[in-house]
Amino acid sequence: MLNFPTDKTYHEEEKENVDFAAILTGKEEVPEVDTLDTALATFQSTNKDEKDDLKYSVKVTDIDKIKEVRIDMGKPHEKEEKVVAKLYKSETPSGEVMGKLCDGTINSQELKGPLRGKNTKELVRKMEKGEAYVDILTEDNPKGKVRGKIKKLAPA
Repeated sequence: MLNFPTDKTYHEEEKENVDFAAILTGKEEVPEVDTLDTALATFQSTNKDEKDDLKYSVKVTDIDKIKEVRIDMGKPHEKEEKVVAKLYKSETPSGEVMGKLCDGTINSQELKGPLRGKNTKELVRKMEKGEAYVDILTEDNPKGKVRGKIKKLAPA
């Protein structure tokens, strides 16, 4: 069960602006990881002033020693590891994290792998097709602790 902080302002803002979301669990990892840890990643396409930035936020429930959070391209239950964006990286992971881990903006210059040199609109297209997922790697699970497919949310 996802049990995230209930900051009213955050939820009201997110409800209006989130375009995509991923619920991350160990069941989605390849191979599956037996854990109760979960996470939520949300994304908002800005498309303002001719910019094509993609805002993101990642919240976690008691995940220990997080090394990296990234967006990979691939299909459900396949471990292709085509990293296209890094959302968080720590060379010296600390203890458990509960709540917001990171937030920021992805722009075209930050895309990697098969999307290097492309516009973030291409990443959005992959998200719309269900071809992108978020993966959290930890010290104890360097190949992935929790993972979730990025899904387009229905308009409110």
